[in-house]
Amino acid sequence: MVLPVGNRFVAEKESDMSLAERFGTYRMLSMGVAGTLVASVTLLAAAPARAVEVYPRPADSILRVSGHGYGHGHGMSQWGAYGAARAGLTWQQIVGFYYPGTALRNLGNPTIRVRLDQVGPGTLYVFNTAGLRLAGRALPASGISQYRAVPTATGMRIDKYSSARWSTYTASASPAVFSSSTGLVDVKLANGVRRAYRGSIYANRASSSSVTPVSVMPMESYLRAVVPAEMPASWHANALRAQAVAARSYAGYDRAHATRGRTWDTCDTTACQMYSGVPAEYAASNAAVAATAGQTLTYGGTAAFTQFGSANGGWTAAGSVPYLPAKADPYDGAIPNSANSWTTTITAAIIQARWPSIGTYSQMRIISRDGHGAWGGRVLTAAIVGSKGSVTVTGATIRSAFGLRSDWFVPAEVANAAASPAYPRDFDSDRKADVLAVVAGTGAVRMYAGNGVGGWKSVSVIGTDFHRYPRAFTAGTWDSDALSDVMVQHSDGSLWLYPGTASGPLGAPRLIGNGWKIYNHVFPAGDFDGNGLSDLLARRPDGGLVLYSGNGSGGFLNTTRQVGNGWNIFTSVFSPGDFNGDGRSDVIARTREGLLYLYPGNGSGGWLPRRLIGRGWNAFSTIISSGDFNGDGRSDVLARSWGGSLFMYPGNGSGGFLARRGVGSGWNMFSAVLP
Repeated sequence: MVLPVGNRFVAEKESDMSLAERFGTYRMLSMGVAGTLVASVTLLAAAPARAVEVYPRPADSILRVSGHGYGHGHGMSQWGAYGAARAGLTWQQIVGFYYPGTALRNLGNPTIRVRLDQVGPGTLYVFNTAGLRLAGRALPASGISQYRAVPTATGMRIDKYSSARWSTYTASASPAVFSSSTGLVDVKLANGVRRAYRGSIYANRASSSSVTPVSVMPMESYLRAVVPAEMPASWHANALRAQAVAARSYAGYDRAHATRGRTWDTCDTTACQMYSGVPAEYAASNAAVAATAGQTLTYGGTAAFTQFGSANGGWTAAGSVPYLPAKADPYDGAIPNSANSWTTTITAAIIQARWPSIGTYSQMRIISRDGHGAWGGRVLTAAIVGSKGSVTVTGATIRSAFGLRSDWFVPAEVANAAASPAYPRDFDSDRKADVLAVVAGTGAVRMYAGNGVGGWKSVSVIGTDFHRYPRAFTAGTWDSDALSDVMVQHSDGSLWLYPGTASGPLGAPRLIGNGWKIYNHVFPAGDFDGNGLSDLLARRPDGGLVLYSGNGSGGFLNTTRQVGNGWNIFTSVFSPGDFNGDGRSDVIARTREGLLYLYPGNGSGGWLPRRLIGRGWNAFSTIISSGDFNGDGRSDVLARSWGGSLFMYPGNGSGGFLARRGVGSGWNMFSAVLP
């Protein structure tokens, strides 16, 4: 016997806690056939590097998103450093893992200048404490509670607060430098809080109305406040030491790259690295700084650009320098935490507000990823599509726009799903597989709503008079929403789409094609060509199998191609979505003798070698699949016996079946159970 494989015949063979969660921040570092049939067909094209992922607007207008990592993913993961330290790595091994190719050198204890963004760019307020000095000269110890540095047209003015009022104390050149015999200077933050800083505070005149406050001190003093602001001081000593070296190196890099004439080297927020003054200091983190005193990661003899973040989700992201490669990280996630893996939601209203030019939001298309880790890795580019147009943006832009923890994300509904936007067949917006059947005689379309565990939760009528149509079938998510739709073929060969609606009955039909009378079988194939959209396969009486690619908005792309010959030997052909667990949509076909064959899709509109997966299937009048019917994440098959019993054959996730069980009786009352 000869069986078709693709378009040829073969002989039959048997065969991120900165830590972000602790401090509420995260590091943002350089962060067709629409109307008529096409007479000719084309051969299979080469597979793209990666298919575009398409995520239609959910029926409830809430996009549920799963993600990995917290921050940009470059360099050291702080949760990863903690996991590595707990696994027994030294701090030298930790920084060597995250910054390969760098070398440790002792660069001493240079001065570092930190712009105090938490103080703000306006007037600088300094509290009068014992030993306070201005430009090295002692200030009065009593009668004055505060001083302020105020810019003038030509320089600086120092005011004093005494007797409940401000008055001029003296003129000053820029910068006005406050220091203290105690080594600490207390200033007022922008939010009114009083905070002590080590070293000196410089008030640099920026303009006639603004000063730039800068904290100036030795590097090792600076790190005493940085390390615990970036990593909990209660963590393992080797993690804290790795953080101290990374922070020292990062500050050294900033210092080395400060532009000529600039009055500061780095800043005190996550735009650089957190520096929160004396209140942030802890004994354990001070000890980590002391244990690594002067130790700096270098590359080419100078301080390395040692980016770090809360968590990378299991893969670092490639940075701008050779020692920031993309690599698998076994330590990130070794200690369970919500920075490694997370979920969140984005409403359609928020998407539309962010990009009003698109009109009504309809879908997100992820165009490219970095190729590392789950789902293909971090999002590089994506398109936000609506009724009036679309915008193409970077993954980092989406992350920033919606406050996501990282640019490594995927809609949660499909995070663990089988390869296709069309599965499971969901008509009531609960993301569980449903089954449609047409009552013989009346033509009523009943929806048997699946309960997600291999049974039923309700039955309702969602269509009428379907007995008029020679052919009807489910079409998956054919238009731009997340609900499955139905197609019918009229006797004149016209093809019509009935949109699914979460409220119950199918929507009003609309014409989407003509000339379909030349086919004797049409069935949905999920995303068969790998572009993220639902497709159809249509069989001619001569056995030719033709692929029609959907456009994701209720019509067809202007591409039609033949993908097989000899398919007229089969009495049943349908797609279960991904049946063998490789993430690509597949097809199952039954011969007249009852042999059941799996034709694995190759993800780009063609086939991998077929294999026999069952015998005796001519005992059934109908074989279909609604995708994952029992909720185990694998596609299943439903089979109706000639006596009307309905059986579920659970898929095993690798192209075979688990033990069957009955899920219904009396199904011979239906003229059709829709594929």
